[in-house]
Amino acid sequence: MKNNYIDFSDHFGSNGPNAYFSLCDQDYSSINNRKRFVENLGYNPSNLVVPNQVHSDKIKLVEEPCSIKNIDGIIAKSKNLILSVLVADCIPLFLFNPKSEYFGLVHSGWRGTDKNICQSVINIFKDQGDNPNDLLAIIGPSIGQCCFEVGLEVSSKFDACYSLKGKKNKIMLNLSDILKDQLIHSGVKGNNIFISNQCTYCEEESFHSYRRQGSSAGRMVAICGWH
Repeated sequence: MKNNYIDFSDHFGSNGPNAYFSLCDQDYSSINNRKRFVENLGYNPSNLVVPNQVHSDKIKLVEEPCSIKNIDGIIAKSKNLILSVLVADCIPLFLFNPKSEYFGLVHSGWRGTDKNICQSVINIFKDQGDNPNDLLAIIGPSIGQCCFEVGLEVSSKFDACYSLKGKKNKIMLNLSDILKDQLIHSGVKGNNIFISNQCTYCEEESFHSYRRQGSSAGRMVAICGWH
């Protein structure tokens, strides 16, 4: 049977948490679907951390399973917890410090990236005594520059080096490169950052895409937790 997820765990090493990203077989905005997904991965769904995402730069350090309102990034140390975020073109960002064993999961669309949510999450790691140089990062599948068409009102928020000219007055924006450079600016080593080259808009058979499907689009779920 074909897996209904992508496993990025190798980037965190054999002693790190697992990092999974679902495909579009289900709409994981349904909490029941999300629980079934983590259960099929061998986790206890009662240990889920579920943020209610709002395209903010707000990060929460969590110590127990919970649902949290108005949060787009979560960090934990307890190996019992399973972190989750929903995406459908936005970037799922996985973070892990092998030395302290703190791990995190962030939802970063263009609004969160504009607010530099990755700096906010790095600051929480630093507040716990972590050195950003030790962090490993995974930038998961999201809408690629090939398909992320925006207007000047969006592209002008970022340096022009991340933009290519599109059709008419449109700009093609490279969101994952912006996030990568923000991570590096925050102290994460470039060699410690893995970027998926899969485009959620292009790969219709694998991913939900809000840009492609509009309000009818389902959501993928990113999961980070220990076995």
